[in-house]
Amino acid sequence: MIRSAAQRFVSDRTWVIRLLVGTLLVLAIGGLVTLAIKQGVVRWTLKIATGPVLTSRADFLNTVTKIINEERPMVQLKRLKKDSFSASAKAMEDGEADLAIVRSDIAMPSNGLTIAILRRDHLVLIVPGNSGLTGFQGLAGKKIGLLKTEFPERNESLSRILDGVLDYYNISHDQLQREFLTLDEVGPAMAKHQFAGILALGPSGPGPISKAIAAIGNASNTSPKLIGEKQAQAIAKTIPGTEPNEIDEGAFGGAKPKPEEALNTLAVTLRLVGRHSLPDFVTSEVARVLTLTKARLIATSPLARDIEAPDSDDGSGLPVHPGAVAYFDGEQGSLLDSAFSVFYLSSILLGLLGSCIVWLFSFGEKGGANDGQIDSNRLIVIMREARNANQETLDQMETEIHDLLARLINQGKVHAASLPGIIAIAMRQVELQREKLHSANQETSGPKS
Repeated sequence: MIRSAAQRFVSDRTWVIRLLVGTLLVLAIGGLVTLAIKQGVVRWTLKIATGPVLTSRADFLNTVTKIINEERPMVQLKRLKKDSFSASAKAMEDGEADLAIVRSDIAMPSNGLTIAILRRDHLVLIVPGNSGLTGFQGLAGKKIGLLKTEFPERNESLSRILDGVLDYYNISHDQLQREFLTLDEVGPAMAKHQFAGILALGPSGPGPISKAIAAIGNASNTSPKLIGEKQAQAIAKTIPGTEPNEIDEGAFGGAKPKPEEALNTLAVTLRLVGRHSLPDFVTSEVARVLTLTKARLIATSPLARDIEAPDSDDGSGLPVHPGAVAYFDGEQGSLLDSAFSVFYLSSILLGLLGSCIVWLFSFGEKGGANDGQIDSNRLIVIMREARNANQETLDQMETEIHDLLARLINQGKVHAASLPGIIAIAMRQVELQREKLHSANQETSGPKS
């Protein structure tokens, strides 16, 4: 097999030249494409499934898109609007989206890895300042209101997290009455002392929790208290999608900023996740764009303010995309560096390919030369032995000479300068010996005297 391949190399080298030229063209085209991507002429289009958090705050993603157009990074985003976080997660699992914005406690796609944390929502129980309630373990026999949002899946998740906390303290769900209240209903309900407190899940800073604090304070004429969860680290292990976190002192603001001291509690996260099959440099670029967005919008957009790097050790147990890790750790390589690596690897492969081709050429030429030498030696032997050969041996020698000639023609070696002469001499020697034998036979078989 190797011999036949070598013979083909030797006999037809045109396709080898085409192979080398084609390889060089592929590398050249790859280099041009790399530079085009680097300059933003060609960009990697990513489909991003956005849940209700960005449907209601479309200005944030519009600004991200604007920054992408200005900075001309290696990626561009194509939005797929979804009605829920569950739908966003499913879009990624079904291959409809490359990226998705999801919430950790509602639905995480099985094929998604975290690229960035967009926001943390904290679990807080807000009670009047004169309340004797100090923790979730004292909720048995009470009635509390759950701060309602316009999104059913978030309300269901809040109720589910509350159930998880009650289970941790071995409190039967039937021992606690609950009712969902809108923000407008909080103040009047608390003024009538219908609820022991309001349970809310939301971001720190201005937002639904800070508004609920103000409403309860006005209704009770007291400075409300915030109850977190001291056992958050242990409880988070029992409620999927939650993690322990600390709310900074004064994070919710107000006339008397709340909380009055740092507060430990449970938290859930809004995450940007990407398919695990996305190349690292693509997710690194997405992380870079988000960081740039945060720098541009930190003073105006709550979403931009809350963007942070993911941490695989945050207690959530949710995996992080290695491309994002590389960017946030400062180890992101540029696309041009990647291209140089490709060219370097390609040069090594081409060097090996060239060495193999040279070896095959030399093998074929060496093998052909050896074959020619063997054939020449055999012809010389035939010339020497033909002088004393009998008729049968001469016939065999003549057949062998014809075979040698055919083989040399097939191998392309009939043009060797010495071979035609050697063949002619060998054939002449056979003929001379045949004539000699013929004469001898005639003398032997002649008339007797």
